[in-house]
Amino acid sequence: MEADAPVTVEFDRQVVTASVKGRFSVSRPIHSCDLEAAFTAGPLAPCRIVWLSGDTGFTLLHPRAIFAPSTTYTFTLAEGISDPSGVVNSVDHRWSFTTGPAPAIRAPQPADGSKNVPVDTSISVSFSTAMAVDTTEAAITLDPPVPGTRVARNRRDPSRFVVLPGATLQSGVTYRLAVATTATDINHQPLVTGATSTFRTAGMSSGPHVVVLAGRPGEGASTVLVSPPAPAVAGDPISTEALLVAPRCPRQSGCGSASFAAPLYTYSAAALSPGGGWLAVVELDATVNSAGPVLLVLDPATGTVVTSFAASSLPSWSPDGSTLAFSRAGTVSFFNPTTGSLTRLPAGDPMVAPAVWSPLGEQLVLDVAGTSDFEHLELADSVVLARYPIPGVTGASSDPTISPDGAQLAFLRSAPGAQGAWITGIGATPTPPRLIDPLVQPVGFTSTGTLVGINRPPAGTPTLVLVSVAGDEQIAITSGPAPGSLGTVVVASSGRQLVYLNADATGIVQAYIENADGTNAQVITNFAPHSLVAASVTVSG
Repeated sequence: MEADAPVTVEFDRQVVTASVKGRFSVSRPIHSCDLEAAFTAGPLAPCRIVWLSGDTGFTLLHPRAIFAPSTTYTFTLAEGISDPSGVVNSVDHRWSFTTGPAPAIRAPQPADGSKNVPVDTSISVSFSTAMAVDTTEAAITLDPPVPGTRVARNRRDPSRFVVLPGATLQSGVTYRLAVATTATDINHQPLVTGATSTFRTAGMSSGPHVVVLAGRPGEGASTVLVSPPAPAVAGDPISTEALLVAPRCPRQSGCGSASFAAPLYTYSAAALSPGGGWLAVVELDATVNSAGPVLLVLDPATGTVVTSFAASSLPSWSPDGSTLAFSRAGTVSFFNPTTGSLTRLPAGDPMVAPAVWSPLGEQLVLDVAGTSDFEHLELADSVVLARYPIPGVTGASSDPTISPDGAQLAFLRSAPGAQGAWITGIGATPTPPRLIDPLVQPVGFTSTGTLVGINRPPAGTPTLVLVSVAGDEQIAITSGPAPGSLGTVVVASSGRQLVYLNADATGIVQAYIENADGTNAQVITNFAPHSLVAASVTVSG
């Protein structure tokens, strides 16, 4: 029963209202409610009596004098109630009911006393029963506060609430998750006892991450956000948190080329290492016209910069997260942030896209182009620092992707008469290149035998498809982004999920994730109008 549930009494005829006053009682008093005074109380009183039409009954309203939990109330209408003709009731009437238990807190997460909690950890509170949204969301707080934090109820489980910080927590800080007794269940019963959970943070979580670059409409990307590829519990919203936010010009007169309130620099790329240990981000100085890109390598949990490289871009991490490949002044370079070692490949055509690492490590595929020739692919070795042609792969080629076993390379050929998705063996037993489909642009592998691609017919709408590399059998992925956003699709390293950008119903570009077969699409970002729009999305291993 609701804690403020009305109590209604109906008679079989009209009664004299004055004869009821003083004869209506309850054996277990209702806190803050004087039943005799309720007959003349106004709307703002803790409780009041409202008569039914024709004086044939009345209702006890007590919105500010709620029932106690787990309590039996026995109401009595004593004899002596009369009707207008003078007939008097000579029998007492009694009835009872028992209220349900008060809600209780089952489990705050992180648990009280936890240490080395990831700065991007899932934060939640579970209760013993379904809880009211407004009062419970307002009762859950995090201290020190994180700007932009909100609380949301699980879509499937009304007893679970999650805290969604606006930014990752700070490493090495003790946080206090608190639940006040103002939280109420769906029957308006408040908590009897609140709770707190104190925990201390450390580094990033080690699992896969989605990395989103976003900026205000009309600006370059000024925010780097991270999220897990799935909610902690089904029905939770995905927690997407700002990892880096560019400062803005504080001066009305401007900051060089940056106008007042504009970002002082923008981000053109960001790559989080597998395991979450390192972040590589490419910055462009907005205060200087035509500023060259600067690549920063930093600890994402603390924001501490390890090093920076001028005239550098196109970062990508090795599968074990130890080595960063990037373009530095046109050379293909490698950096190990743990040892500080910096190496590079022999001179050659510069990269035009981030290097694609083999899942087995060490080997890479380079998408390169010289000033006087076409875009094409090369193989490279990060240990022996060698680069060499891919056997049998000649002419214009791009969009490389490597199978999960590291044995096959799919790529796009654009040479006349040879256009389309091709595949070649690059493992211990190389195989000659062969055409998969002349209309497909490869995106990534979901498994060794299945490729995600974009089917681009000569006439008609491009579609996202799953392609069997053995026989070019195709299955359309009916969800995914609109045709104009198909180029943003990225396959997660697990092969089980796709991430992409797409405009929502209001036209705001958001980041999404779904299963590789097109099911269970979920929004990663939740940008409001006139705030941010997503600019790019990637997935760390």
